[in-house]
Amino acid sequence: MWVYLLWLLCAVFSALAIAIDMRSLGATKVGLSLPTWGLVCTLVGPLAWVPYLVLRPTARQQLIDAAWAFIGDGSHPLSTRHSRLKALRQVGLIGPSIYRICLRSMNAGMSSFELQSIEEQRKDHE
Repeated sequence: MWVYLLWLLCAVFSALAIAIDMRSLGATKVGLSLPTWGLVCTLVGPLAWVPYLVLRPTARQQLIDAAWAFIGDGSHPLSTRHSRLKALRQVGLIGPSIYRICLRSMNAGMSSFELQSIEEQRKDHE
């Protein structure tokens, strides 16, 4: 009896952890939809993490690629790309982790003067 209760408890925590991780990515599907992952967790318990962790890197990369396709490349002004990235985050199309990754890579090659001017533009628009 305790084994079944422990298995069910692990299944609930696994489903909850997958839901939190999908939300941090901003993904509606990582191979399967969230309700389907809940069902998989109920059936196989903590073993559901194995296929989820196999599918997660691909879904993460697809989200990053889609964000960059919308944001644009270096031919667009930096302020425009920052505005687009911020819009994606505010609308909920990307999660906080994808936002931080794109922001870091966008700011990687900039001087502190450029970063400061972008921050001033953000404050002016808010």
